[in-house]
Amino acid sequence: MDNQEVTDPKFAKYHGVDRNQIQWNPVIDEGKCIGCGLCVTTCGRSVYKFDFENKKTRVVNPNNCLVACQTCANLCPSHAINFADGDRTREKVQKIVKDFKLLQKVKKELEERKDSLKY
Repeated sequence: MDNQEVTDPKFAKYHGVDRNQIQWNPVIDEGKCIGCGLCVTTCGRSVYKFDFENKKTRVVNPNNCLVACQTCANLCPSHAINFADGDRTREKVQKIVKDFKLLQKVKKELEERKDSLKY
């Protein structure tokens, strides 16, 4: 699926980074997809819609996907959802963290939200 604009403004930034700059979204292998709909009904960010005619899931809002979330792929009984080539998902996530300097951004965010996040 082509990189699309974020359709929901509340997902437009990820730790201050424009979400459209971060390449993280699910890809469905249609040959493996059994049309169970688990990903569609589980994702709370409207990344998916269901094609009832073909009984397949479709990625319609890829940039609404939470960076590093893999819940749909972990739940998929047919292993039809991927985020990176092969087993390189962790490497891809770590590269995103490094390239966008997310650790520094998160440390700053923690300090700014200290009172509400304190244990």
